[in-house]
Amino acid sequence: MKIVNIFAVAFCLWVFSSTSLAHTAIKISNIENGAIFAFSPAAFEFSFSANVGLAALELQMQGDNPVSLEYDSPTTMRKEFSAPLPELRPGAYIIRWRAVANDGHVMRGEISFVITN
Repeated sequence: MKIVNIFAVAFCLWVFSSTSLAHTAIKISNIENGAIFAFSPAAFEFSFSANVGLAALELQMQGDNPVSLEYDSPTTMRKEFSAPLPELRPGAYIIRWRAVANDGHVMRGEISFVITN
């Protein structure tokens, strides 16, 4: 009988720990990490697997100063976001984002891409 209890406790711990570790991530993005574009994308469009609050969105040309974005993060939690991008010159770029999930967990990410022309 003790072995059954041990397995039941182990199973419960596994189930609860795996669900608590499952955090929201970017599900779809029009700019994938490592993408190469022959043109400057007009916007960065992305969505998460659950509602989040977008706390920060930054664009930087590698080895250069940040690129100014005319984008205000929404004050409500949502899944889908679209940030217009200025006309970008050829070079390597990094998009950095930070979001907050409903449970307060802060997520960060980077997406690197290159514009060739």
